[in-house]
Amino acid sequence: MKKLASHLVILSTVILLAACQANIPQENFPEMTFKHLPAIQMRVVDIQLVSNFERNTDAPHVAHKFPISPEKALIRWAEDRLQIAGKKNTARLTITRADAQEIKLKLDRGFKDVFKNQQSHRYDTFVEAQLEILSERNIRQAVVTAKAQRSISVSEATSLADRRKIWYNLIEKLMVDFNAAMQQSIEKNLQGYLF
Repeated sequence: MKKLASHLVILSTVILLAACQANIPQENFPEMTFKHLPAIQMRVVDIQLVSNFERNTDAPHVAHKFPISPEKALIRWAEDRLQIAGKKNTARLTITRADAQEIKLKLDRGFKDVFKNQQSHRYDTFVEAQLEILSERNIRQAVVTAKAQRSISVSEATSLADRRKIWYNLIEKLMVDFNAAMQQSIEKNLQGYLF
């Protein structure tokens, strides 16, 4: 009888937890876009986007959990900012790194520390891309690179919904940094390929 009662308690707990999980509202985030920025008009007839890095979903990699991954943000940046305005040559943007990692932080476990809300995780994000101008014979004419890195830590009390907001904002700031770095490189080194 005791076994049956304990099984019923466990089953009830599992059902209750499943019901709670099902009722967690999914946050709808605004579409990340770069259309508010002026287009970079390039003297090319084609723009190619290539992801040339190894995706990883094993810990500590967590980009797949973000509302928008660093890779998708880079692709969107290229689609919104780079514009065809020429009669020859090809522009190729190659994503060489787009990652987010979750690093567990060491928590103090003294008597007083148990009552503190400590920073438990740090999220490190990285993007790096290379923009090449290729001739009609596929010979590289010019190349620029840009990268950005941002990190943030969260407390152990931060809910999953709040973490998702933090992740979204982190990618937004990461892309602001990337945009500034890439635009500076383009303006400095690709003047002859801008319209």
